[in-house]
Amino acid sequence: MEALADTLADARVRLSALDGDDSADALIEALESAGEQVGHLQVGCCAPARMPLYAVTLESLMKAQRAINKSMSRGH
Repeated sequence: MEALADTLADARVRLSALDGDDSADALIEALESAGEQVGHLQVGCCAPARMPLYAVTLESLMKAQRAINKSMSRGH
């Protein structure tokens, strides 16, 4: 969870500095890393009550990625 918090903090910093394709790529990589970490937590979790939280988090990361790509006029 601490690593995920660090990754999300890094993504926030990258988002505030978004200014071109290179920075967008780095931001998308940070979001992908966060998604990987959430997926790891989701698969390895033994608390069913947390499953909706993981699903919402993954969906939110996907929406952020799509919005970033759209703002950069990039398709997926």
